Amino acid sequence: MNNKIIEEILEKQKEILTNRDSESISVYLFLKKEYEKGNIKNNGVFQFVFRSYYRLDNAGLGEKLKNKYFELLANKQNDLSKILSELYKILSLRKLNTIQFSFATKLLHTIDNNNPIFDAEVSRVIHKRVSGRTRDEKIKSCLEIYEFLKNEYGDFLQNEQIKKLILEFRERFNVSKDKMSDIKILDFIVWSLGKIQEKNYALHIFRRKR
Repeated sequence: MNNKIIEEILEKQKEILTNRDSESISVYLFLKKEYEKGNIKNNGVFQFVFRSYYRLDNAGLGEKLKNKYFELLANKQNDLSKILSELYKILSLRKLNTIQFSFATKLLHTIDNNNPIFDAEVSRVIHKRVSGRTRDEKIKSCLEIYEFLKNEYGDFLQNEQIKKLILEFRERFNVSKDKMSDIKILDFIVWSLGKIQEKNYALHIFRRKR
């Protein structure tokens, strides 16, 4: 268990809780509810909100890649290696084959809310980045990071103080377990910590330059 991360979460828990707003929680719950209805392949509203919430439209993916993404999501593809391989086949707007690890984990989480999400903020907290030169090397790195993240979150959820923080989150945003999994709340917490670390680092650099 990474006690250093837990200590930092608990040290900054007040700031972490105020770093999320009710609107972001409401949008997440909307997407969860819409996905559970099924037929998201023809649900334009779901796709529009999903693209905006998870910033798919800001990533230079292109329409073909996004269409493939929602096809995989609609078909409940839950094999991370398969998702990464399928998305890699389609060129981005910059005409590149890319490893879309973060978006792949968001797809997996949408299918099963007990799957964690990996993004830049989480990467900053757990000090893990995708490595490798070839497609296969990068996919292997993604699988290793994701397994590590699952294990870390599983350990975090055994900590009594983290459990109390999750309960406080539930009370603050009025989200019961049937609405939001413990893993998703932990994802919000770690994401928020990553944002705090980013802000503090930027402030440190700014002060050094003065």
